[in-house]
Amino acid sequence: MKDIVKTIGLITLICFSFFYTEQVITVINEQDPIMIKINNEKDNYKVDVIEAIIKDNSIIPGINGKEVDVEKSYNNMKELGMFKDSYLIYKEIFPSNSLTNIYDKYIVRGNPYKKEVSIVFTVTNDNELNNILNNIDKSYDINIFIDYKTLSNNLDKLKKTNYNIYAYGEYNKDTLTLLNNLIKNNFNSSLYCLTSENKVIEECTNNKMHTIKPTNTLSDAYNEIKSILNNGNIILIENNSKNIKEFMYIYRYIYSKGLKIVNLEELLKENS
Repeated sequence: MKDIVKTIGLITLICFSFFYTEQVITVINEQDPIMIKINNEKDNYKVDVIEAIIKDNSIIPGINGKEVDVEKSYNNMKELGMFKDSYLIYKEIFPSNSLTNIYDKYIVRGNPYKKEVSIVFTVTNDNELNNILNNIDKSYDINIFIDYKTLSNNLDKLKKTNYNIYAYGEYNKDTLTLLNNLIKNNFNSSLYCLTSENKVIEECTNNKMHTIKPTNTLSDAYNEIKSILNNGNIILIENNSKNIKEFMYIYRYIYSKGLKIVNLEELLKENS
């Protein structure tokens, strides 16, 4: 019994010693001029979160914020022996409503603080696809929503492009599974479905895919885009001969307004 009491006492003493040592180190660190400087300056480097905008069953994604990780920044500067802002280490602050957890609302645009837009086309047959392939530069970062049959018939052609490929057509369980597998195995992650209605596609939600409802749908794109172009727009351009042949001019016009054309994943990501 005495041996047990001695053992418990020894363990308690060791634990207390570790705790006491850690507390002493913490106090010493807090008095270090580098730590004092970090604590005094940290709020100047904080970037606030921009929260998502939710209205009814639609959502516009927010943007992550960041704040200084005091302990990691201190450890990073300790060897340097001085405060230097380039040695600050940050940790992300996430919006309270993040797209990573929300699939039951349709996305109507990217965050308007980003000077970016996304261009979307739909493809339901070989002629529509060939129209795009023959007239739009294959390096352009555009988004193609395509049905299973057309995609499976044209895999090799699309692999030679920089286009982003997403599921389109009949969003039932079996077809969506086939499409998603085809997209994931040959292109990018199959993240999005497309709708023209004010509702979320149930089967896409079940597959943890986001439903996109474009901000604008343009039938005469070059003439219409001049009046609708804004930060964060998701622009569906109808797949007709005029729009496709004029796309180079549309592309140049967007860039001339200081906006960058990016894929949907880039437009909708919440990283700052």
